[in-house]
Amino acid sequence: MSSNMKAQIEVIPCKVCGDKSSGVHYGVITCEGCKGFFRRSQSGPVNYQCPRNKACVIDRVNRNRCQYCRLQKCLLLGMSRDAVKFGRMSKKQREKVEDEVNLVKQRGLNGYDPMSPTYNQPTTNNSNQYVTFQEQSYAYAAANGVTMGYPNETSGQEYVNIAQTDSTNYSTPSPAGLPHPVALLKSVDLIDPVAFGKAVTDAHLRTCLYTREAIDRMQSQTTSPDHIKHYQSLSNRQLWMEVADKITMAVQQIIEFAKMVPGFMDLSQDDQIMLLKAGSFELALIRLCRVYESSTKRVIFGSVFLPLKAFAAFNEVERALQDNIFEFVDLMISLKLSESELALMSALILIRTDRPGLKDLTDIQKLHEKVLTALKLEVGKNHKEEETLLNSLVQRVEDLRSLGVRHIDVLNRFKQSAPDVDFPALHKELFSVEGIEGS
Repeated sequence: MSSNMKAQIEVIPCKVCGDKSSGVHYGVITCEGCKGFFRRSQSGPVNYQCPRNKACVIDRVNRNRCQYCRLQKCLLLGMSRDAVKFGRMSKKQREKVEDEVNLVKQRGLNGYDPMSPTYNQPTTNNSNQYVTFQEQSYAYAAANGVTMGYPNETSGQEYVNIAQTDSTNYSTPSPAGLPHPVALLKSVDLIDPVAFGKAVTDAHLRTCLYTREAIDRMQSQTTSPDHIKHYQSLSNRQLWMEVADKITMAVQQIIEFAKMVPGFMDLSQDDQIMLLKAGSFELALIRLCRVYESSTKRVIFGSVFLPLKAFAAFNEVERALQDNIFEFVDLMISLKLSESELALMSALILIRTDRPGLKDLTDIQKLHEKVLTALKLEVGKNHKEEETLLNSLVQRVEDLRSLGVRHIDVLNRFKQSAPDVDFPALHKELFSVEGIEGS
């Protein structure tokens, strides 16, 4: 990595705790402290316990208070022992880092403190087709004379932007003798449903593992009999590990999708984590609809289309779950949803107030309604039987919840029969009984 790129990356604060970063470690921009913590957590068996309902805030002040929640945040951000450090970066990767650096520098000049525990990492758009939604809110405020910040005597900074303040602090009075903000605006409040839907669609398309062109190309190719025989010859535990690896890859992209959904990064970090823990498997099944061919009962697995019969090593209970999953996928495909509708349904599944362990239900509900409005508009534009389709989508959401619960049950049965099998770290963290408890 060039010294210039390294210097640029270090401007961006640690994604885990917000402290000064030292580069990309295990696939994520972090400080030396979080880098060392993650390395130690992966060097041998750990049994971290959380004393606070697995919902601790991790920032530079209290990052050492709960090892469990700190590791959980590392994993959800994408840290992995298998991740390769940035070496020679692609043009797209460089542009993404440079975009974020520019935003951090710009906000720093205006008194925005990227080292604040409540700092939300900005979402960037490499194509520069539109500015970030937080920047839209600032522009709107300036144009309409709305106060977006107030002087802060104690920090030594000239101004502190309201966007820096967590929603739980909105009622905190301003320092004595200083004017209170006229209005508190969140970026997502300023986006109309059409623009919101386009942003969610963009997030979806940019984070899918396979483009539509790649799927069509693979679909037209004949699967080698050797490929099929290879998977049919796997043992039960070998097949489980193959499936776990593919699911983990999908979930890593789902996490990136969530971070790009307007308003998601405005939620508290704890709520972001709980929503991802509860919804990742369900979103993975929605994405499965893109890579399954109903007529031939084939699914993309790695780099090839494989017939479902290739997964011969599953036992009776596991095969029953597989059958039910692909029955669900067949139903979804029959609805003939566009990529935009799939994207918005994914966002609707992600942003739900009935997930366990959530705190700021008002903010989540408001964002849920924003997604639902955008989905209704998209469905109404594309389908004559709008109400019928919406009712069908609601039923599919309930089907997803049931499949998620069954997946955890079948997974736990396998773990009991093969306790020595070591799943990928992110897979272990997300797909546990605790991950869906109360759902």
